[in-house]
Amino acid sequence: MTYNIKGLPWPIALDRDDALDRIGERLAMMRRDRRQPHIVLMQEVFSSKAAEVAAVAGYRHAVMGPDSALRTTMAMDGIDRHYIKAARWDRGENMGKSLNSGLMILSDYPVLGIERMAFPDFACAGFDCLANKGVLIVHLNIPGVGRVSVVNAHLNARSAAMVPVARSQQAFARQVDLMAGFVARHVPQGQAMILGGDMNIGSDQQRQASFFTAFARSGLSFITPALGGAIQALAHGQLAEATMRRDLLHAARHGKDWLFGRDASGTALPVRQAQVPFGNEVTGEPLSDHFGYVIDYAPKRYGAHELIHFAERGELPRLGGR
Repeated sequence: MTYNIKGLPWPIALDRDDALDRIGERLAMMRRDRRQPHIVLMQEVFSSKAAEVAAVAGYRHAVMGPDSALRTTMAMDGIDRHYIKAARWDRGENMGKSLNSGLMILSDYPVLGIERMAFPDFACAGFDCLANKGVLIVHLNIPGVGRVSVVNAHLNARSAAMVPVARSQQAFARQVDLMAGFVARHVPQGQAMILGGDMNIGSDQQRQASFFTAFARSGLSFITPALGGAIQALAHGQLAEATMRRDLLHAARHGKDWLFGRDASGTALPVRQAQVPFGNEVTGEPLSDHFGYVIDYAPKRYGAHELIHFAERGELPRLGGR
């Protein structure tokens, strides 16, 4: 599952405690019903209340992305230096990092390794620079499948960064290049991977081109618009409930929250099923300004009833179910 939970601290966001409590409780309920997502990519886990979601939900493993202190040293070119010189302190640039990356990965599967990268100051724009946004990679051991790398990221906003759009576009393109290179270096060819998060692409054609071209250049050919998990599920009608189509369609059209998967051969993983546990609410507003959706990937060598399932926290893996 990928989900931007809007875990912003006060006073940036107000009255978030109840919604964050409900997010954690719903994930816990899904676990009791043995239908929890086994891997969760969360963004905007900035507040201590947001971080409590992991404990309430019952995941054995919770890994945070870059904290506010992490700096990733990278060489600047002439364009980068010019970009830095034009930084606007009144828009949060070159002021240091007040917040961590907001990235967290929850997992029912054992963690074998962790890689983190924070975007440098020449690859952020506007008020987004106050958070130490970047990339989190967690290498997992999935019983019956083996080593799988999971990548979570949150990229720079567009107009919400409160700087000229051209500046936010430049930062976004630089982030995507750095992210694609980082993933290519730290996830070997021949290893299965899931990549997702809040990519902040939207309907912006320039961002679409920047994002997908950068990953294509890095040899990550499974990252294309048509191979997004939500797009695949909608195209083939692979929804847990027909009523979820509206919410998944909303998430796909929103164009910000993405999931992609590949197997060890580099081929895109087939989508078995999708669900949207965090979409429109029966009563009241959605629990975040993003929808949280789940993609069930089915490695080709496993049948529909041979996927690994963790029913309870601490329980040994068993075959069957989701």
